Amino acid sequence: MKNRIAVFGLLVALAPVAGHARPPEKTLSLAGATPTLDRSFATLPVWRKGGVQTGAAVRPLDDPNFSWAAGYIWDHALAGRPSPWPPPKRDFPAWTSDGAADASPDGDLIARMGKLSPLTEKDGALNFTARPMPPLWAATVGKNDPKKYIGAAIASFPYAQQYGVFAMSAKLPRGKGLWPAFWLLPADKSWPPELDVMEVLGERPDTVYTTVHTNIPKHGAFFAHATDTHRDLSAAFHDYAVDWGPERINWYVDRRLVFSRPTPPDLRKPCYIVVNLAVGGPKNWGGAPDAATRFPATMQVRSIKAWQRPAYLRPPGAAGSNRR
Repeated sequence: MKNRIAVFGLLVALAPVAGHARPPEKTLSLAGATPTLDRSFATLPVWRKGGVQTGAAVRPLDDPNFSWAAGYIWDHALAGRPSPWPPPKRDFPAWTSDGAADASPDGDLIARMGKLSPLTEKDGALNFTARPMPPLWAATVGKNDPKKYIGAAIASFPYAQQYGVFAMSAKLPRGKGLWPAFWLLPADKSWPPELDVMEVLGERPDTVYTTVHTNIPKHGAFFAHATDTHRDLSAAFHDYAVDWGPERINWYVDRRLVFSRPTPPDLRKPCYIVVNLAVGGPKNWGGAPDAATRFPATMQVRSIKAWQRPAYLRPPGAAGSNRR
């Protein structure tokens, strides 16, 4: 989802699927996979307090101290980018944005927002709510972040995982300009790569976009697919998952295979989870809300889970390895 202002004007033509040792599973199976994260939302998470240390050491998703951070992990120098861009910071600010028309608050700010909090629990789901930003809160947003809408985002950083299955059960909002997403970013701060498990544009709530961003064959390359599910994804909960291995990435909707690509070499590193509901602007993919878009708009998330496949961690050529 990151840096989508111009990238998604058109989807790239899909390259032919390369050869691989085993064909992708048409139906997602978790046989032999080890659970590493199982977060349901019958109660509201306790948001991490204080700024997230962006230089923190990577921890596994099954760390007993796992916690979610509210907001994005954005304000840190990207790998390979010379200073002073951005200015050195150890903590990210109270408001962060992914470059769309909304800004998302961190856990400390949420504790003071009362009924305007964009992250709430209801009926066993975590509600991600977007709405126009009141002037009182807009005055607290940094000069480089948008002030038109309040959005909602959570991130697992520094808890991350290299390879495995990542899944989310969610009911999505509908309406032009609404932009729910579930994605993975490298814990080493590099970009690309990026792995988008799912994105949906609110004006097309029947279509799921699945994408991998990479530096290969050139910086900013991406391979994407649009799946017409023939269902209104805002009418009920559906499952969105990716099975990411060292050789191949397979995407699933309701456990049915919708897209498959070879794993790019620069996506063989631990990644953390981001889930968000953004609001687009006139120059964003999907555009800005129109008069028919209803606010507040909500994405409901019942669970976010992850598993590891032992075969993904074996050395190439070893018995049972996924790699040849």
